[in-house]
Amino acid sequence: MSTSLPLSDAERASLDENGYVTLPGILTPDEARAVRERVMELAEAERAADPDCVYLDGKSQRVWNLVNKDEIFERLVQHPRTLGAHEGLLGDDCTLSSFTANVIGPGSPEGGIHMDSPLTALPTPLPQYALVANTVWLLDDFTEENGATYCVPGSHLLGRLPTADDKPKLVQVTGSAGSATIIHGSIWHGSASNRTDRHRVGLLGFFCRAVLKPQQNHMALATPDMLARATPVMRRLLGYSSQPGERA
Repeated sequence: MSTSLPLSDAERASLDENGYVTLPGILTPDEARAVRERVMELAEAERAADPDCVYLDGKSQRVWNLVNKDEIFERLVQHPRTLGAHEGLLGDDCTLSSFTANVIGPGSPEGGIHMDSPLTALPTPLPQYALVANTVWLLDDFTEENGATYCVPGSHLLGRLPTADDKPKLVQVTGSAGSATIIHGSIWHGSASNRTDRHRVGLLGFFCRAVLKPQQNHMALATPDMLARATPVMRRLLGYSSQPGERA
């Protein structure tokens, strides 16, 4: 049984109205610093092995499949506060779509306003209830200068993708390291440009309803060591509770 904690009424009201809500102090400064250091170690090693694993003019990088790369990420993906928010949005049986690190380097340009997959492949109008949702874990202070995530408040209620003709009001969602921002998957959002001389590092915990296909095949990627440690909640998040039947 999950020990997750639901959002407060005020937090849920903000999420429903705006499409996002920031939860401060989910990690202590020391915890955020330790996770950031581990992410940067992984990013450096993967960049050395594959120099093409970068994007946004080669100045930013994603690190995929975090749940198999350190026990610290296994704990984070099951954090009671963030998982409770996703269960409230997506159902108690929601699963993990992907868990990645996003390293936005100095001079990185804007990522562009978009809506997350698989919503881009679905017919419109999209439902106003969430099919997918994200947790953005802030491992640095997110500021206007270092590229804090842009969101368009209320856009999750429009039921459609952004177009070139849209001129929406953009709000940068700033916050302190250790915070976590819960984002409704239908909101229009994107990374801003990093105008500082330091990387801005965050984690993206992407969740989906159990009936949807995740971005990554966690059951194929899961290592034996990770599975041996996996809690019932973790196994559910990996997809073991939402597979099709095999009755002949």
